[in-house]
Amino acid sequence: MVGSPSAASSAPAAARTQVINVVAVVNGQPANGYRDATTGEVSGTVEMCDASPSAVDPGIYRCSPSAAGADVCWKSTAPTLLCVGDPWKKELHRVTATKPPPSIQPVSLPQPFALLLDDGVQCRLRNGGAWGGRDDGLVGAYGCSGKDVVLVATDDASTPIDRSQPLWTVKVGPLGAGDAHFPPPQTHSVTTAWFAATSSPGG
Repeated sequence: MVGSPSAASSAPAAARTQVINVVAVVNGQPANGYRDATTGEVSGTVEMCDASPSAVDPGIYRCSPSAAGADVCWKSTAPTLLCVGDPWKKELHRVTATKPPPSIQPVSLPQPFALLLDDGVQCRLRNGGAWGGRDDGLVGAYGCSGKDVVLVATDDASTPIDRSQPLWTVKVGPLGAGDAHFPPPQTHSVTTAWFAATSSPGG
């Protein structure tokens, strides 16, 4: 019980998940500490742009292919977009759209593009790719800085984050080859969640 006093003293700060709406691009230019880290003119060509799964405002895009890393993008100098990787490096990369992205509205239940968990682990929303599996049917929803990932059930009604309380929680565990067997996932609270926005009322 040696750690109890420090754990108790930190509890008030973690009473609820901090939600940050990231405005990384304003008027087509990097903003709020974010910078264009593109090497060369652009880092890829994208198409089939629709609403980003992490957007809370209109006009933020996800484009194909997933290898372009273009799931959270703002319009920049036409025909390019600036896309964010994670909120820790604050780096953007520029992609070129094969045709102008359409006017779009945000999805009904946006998922944060990045999470900071209670143990300091950083996680980024999955954007395609081939991931491992588990024999309990859970799949990876966020890749994390440790060896584990944030898991979610495969049914349509499931979401990776439990938002029923002010302090959100996720299920975390490993993936393996095929239907590998693992212990039940652990529950971790979400300290901070980052969404994508075009404006940030109240800062």
